Amino acid sequence: MERLIEADLQRLKTETLTAFRLAQAAVDMAVRSVFERDPALADAVITGDAAIDALECSLDAEVLRILALHQPVAGDLRAIVGCMRCAGDIERIGDQAVNIAERGLILLELAPHAPPPKLVELAEATRDFLAHTAECFTNLDLTMARRLCEESDEILELNVTILKEMAEVMRDAARPVERAVQVCFIAHGLKRVCDQCTNIAESVVFTREGACSRHRCD
Repeated sequence: MERLIEADLQRLKTETLTAFRLAQAAVDMAVRSVFERDPALADAVITGDAAIDALECSLDAEVLRILALHQPVAGDLRAIVGCMRCAGDIERIGDQAVNIAERGLILLELAPHAPPPKLVELAEATRDFLAHTAECFTNLDLTMARRLCEESDEILELNVTILKEMAEVMRDAARPVERAVQVCFIAHGLKRVCDQCTNIAESVVFTREGACSRHRCD
């Protein structure tokens, strides 16, 4: 007979993944709002953040309900704690999407300018990171979780490269400093999205093995 807790655990996992998909879509729209100079997309990201916040609160309530009802132990308890950790990281991904969208709106006040190639590269890497994180969480894939942790160093290097390039731009008085500043903020936002994805990967390791891999993931 199927244990009563299994249906609740599956629902919790599904709802967590639903929240992640919303945050993933928000990041995608935020990036497009910057590259396509589309204020409607930026506004959609900003107004849509309330739904992600509400889902985080709903997940918190569901976690408490399952804990009180089933008093889980071992693997079941780790699964619940893992989802609880992920919910906070997902909400922060949504916040970063809002930050990026707001920077895009500021850039609209400036003359159109092609985004730096490294920023485009970072945006694509972030999209891949999000997609792989969804797969990692869905399948509780330890191999992919560890790979995401390792690849976070490459994201950091891209972010640092962009910051150095923008510093060069700001040293040239003939170029607008404001654009460079906003690009730095966008790059940092994308990097933080990938940081939250790494946290989710670490939660997958915890769920599968019961080991705390935060800050190490090895």
